[in-house]
Amino acid sequence: MAKFRRISIGTKATIGAAAAIVAATSPLNATGLSALTRTSGNNLVRVGEGPKTLAPFASVVFCMQHKDQCVSTGGPSIMELDKNRKSQLISINNSVNHTVRPVNDKPGADVWSMDVTAGDCEDFALTKRQKLMQLGWSSGSLRIAVAITNNGEGHAVLIARTSEGDLVLDNRFDSIKDWRKTDLRWVMAQTGDNPKYWAKVKADVEEPQLVSARVAVSETAEINRSNAHGEHRSNIAMTFAYFQ
Repeated sequence: MAKFRRISIGTKATIGAAAAIVAATSPLNATGLSALTRTSGNNLVRVGEGPKTLAPFASVVFCMQHKDQCVSTGGPSIMELDKNRKSQLISINNSVNHTVRPVNDKPGADVWSMDVTAGDCEDFALTKRQKLMQLGWSSGSLRIAVAITNNGEGHAVLIARTSEGDLVLDNRFDSIKDWRKTDLRWVMAQTGDNPKYWAKVKADVEEPQLVSARVAVSETAEINRSNAHGEHRSNIAMTFAYFQ
């Protein structure tokens, strides 16, 4: 049985959304994917899995309610990003971003849901993960991750591990980017072998300071799609739990 230790973190920030326009001549840009970051040769720099850490408490509840989404389905941990898979990524990311209405959780509550018509950032990510798994993507290649933007905003996204890199599907943008080309400072993500468990992200960047150490704690997650002036307002609050 799981024993829970409850810890809350939160942020509230207003940011200006700035999207870099990349050259239309790139074959990846033609498909809606941003240019990917590679090391020398054919070696890709991937999101590293560090030590196990606290799982978001809402994810524990989600896994109790949706056991099929929190087990290993087998299959490759890295999906070959052929033309068909690339099209699936772009289609699912765009369709979920434009059909799900951004709505905040009620004050004091953090509920993770999927296949929704309205929700906040993790609901977008979970819905994308579910739809891609229905198309044959393996559970180990699709991981929910928690991060902080460079403006101190807490955020959740979906990372797809592919032959062309670890790609980020973000409800704030329709572009799909390599994990190192985002504005995110990575905190934790689901482990590859078991979606119920989480680990710190091991990256070649300074480990982010917990937002709660420098910003007043908010009560719940809140997102809004960028308005015509490029502004984006957001809160996030999460509770974490140990699996033992």
